[in-house]
Amino acid sequence: MNQLWQCTVADFKQRTRQQSFVVTLLAMSVLTLLFFPSLDAQYQTLVINGYRGLYNSAWLGVCLAMLNVLFLPIICFYLVKNGLELDRKSMTSELIAATAISKLTFLFAKWCTNVLILSVIVLVMLVSCILLQLYYGENYQIDLWALAWPQLVFVLPVLLVVASLAIMFESIKWLKGGFGNVVYFFLWTGSIVQTIESVSGVGAILSHIEAEVAERFPSQAGSTHIGVTVVDEANAVKTFLWQGIEPTAQYLSSILPLLIICLSCFIVAVIFFDRFSRNSVAETKQTSWLISTLTQQVFNRLDGLFTLLTKHFAFTRLLRLELKLLLKSHSIYWLLGLLTLNIIQLFISQQLLISVFLPLSWLWCVLVLSQLGQVEKQANTIELVTYSKKSAVLQSLASYSAAWILLAVASFGSVLRFAALSEWLLIIQLIVAISFTVSLAYFCGVLTGTKRMFEVLYPALWYMGPIQTALYVDFFGVNSSVSWQAGMPYYFAAIAISLMLLTVRAKSSR
Repeated sequence: MNQLWQCTVADFKQRTRQQSFVVTLLAMSVLTLLFFPSLDAQYQTLVINGYRGLYNSAWLGVCLAMLNVLFLPIICFYLVKNGLELDRKSMTSELIAATAISKLTFLFAKWCTNVLILSVIVLVMLVSCILLQLYYGENYQIDLWALAWPQLVFVLPVLLVVASLAIMFESIKWLKGGFGNVVYFFLWTGSIVQTIESVSGVGAILSHIEAEVAERFPSQAGSTHIGVTVVDEANAVKTFLWQGIEPTAQYLSSILPLLIICLSCFIVAVIFFDRFSRNSVAETKQTSWLISTLTQQVFNRLDGLFTLLTKHFAFTRLLRLELKLLLKSHSIYWLLGLLTLNIIQLFISQQLLISVFLPLSWLWCVLVLSQLGQVEKQANTIELVTYSKKSAVLQSLASYSAAWILLAVASFGSVLRFAALSEWLLIIQLIVAISFTVSLAYFCGVLTGTKRMFEVLYPALWYMGPIQTALYVDFFGVNSSVSWQAGMPYYFAAIAISLMLLTVRAKSSR
């Protein structure tokens, strides 16, 4: 027990001293503030048949639980999915492997640290709610139990699952990197409806509130909106006093499935965790003799042709090297997948091309683009790259151009289709989208020095924009005519230029 306590405390101190932890605390406090707008604000977040509850402790507690159940799993998973990675980066993994601590004790200490970190975040949000209640002044009576019990019943079990998932993803070799980040995003996206309706139990409370509003205000017709709802004088939101409810066996029963998921994920983590016994040097992947021979011959000929075309200028030579560096760690199967997606782009309908397969081709390149801006830091070559300002600018431009070329190659089938059909606006929109994506990847890499920010942010934009066709984040322009009418290509072109300028400034200030 003493060994477990010491390991947990030391890990908690190390991880809470990181800048990302402080930034997350501030971000969640701001998110809490935005989730509870004033009555005269231009938007509301939880509207039931045209009503929202007065900001008393009961209403704030339940609404905060809904917010946490929806967004804490995606925001905080990437915060706590670094416990084992920190030990590897700090070169303490070999020391841990040499100690007498067992796998079970070590991983349980990591899990406890994850739970503590997530609990601190929820506690900060609770304090923010208390301050908001006093600030708005709609009800000055603070009921700590009404604020706390929804977090204990609905949010805490979700936190336990997130803590176990983070440990499990770090323990499984093929999930601990960027691919795991992307997989978890879609896992969370696909489980939102299930989480709010059944697993978390929050849906039962929401149904109870809807029934109460319908009974108290039968003449008011409407529906429930969770999210940002724009309001004006014509559809002003009214308020009502909600006294809250007490936890019942129905709500407590929803905890059991989450506890089972938590335990299952932790068991999987214990099974797959290697206790840092493997060599830190990546093992060479074995491929068949035929594939490796054909690949080597094709790549050698392509590289020879590319060398012949680029040998006359320093920038083109650097561009070839940057492109090879981007593609170096990716297997032949990734390249075959990219080729297959390009072939599909040539033959499917234009609607499917724009709304499904072109976005998929770009998502296929996420783990390649996330390397932009942070390769020098990971390889400890920042001093070499920045030795000369002129060479640093040239290297940045070459790296940006290499990523731009990669996305253009991923869209090559689409470009041929658009050119054959004289869809010049779509081609211009494609150029803007490529520039925006590469600028965002480069900016995220330079700002954070890691791949994680882009691997999390870009799939979110990709899902809301091209897939869900939300106009103001649709950088692809799935609905092209509507997008041009709203001026979105101009906005994203301006954002791309701004991000690139900020990136250049950040790199030059190092």
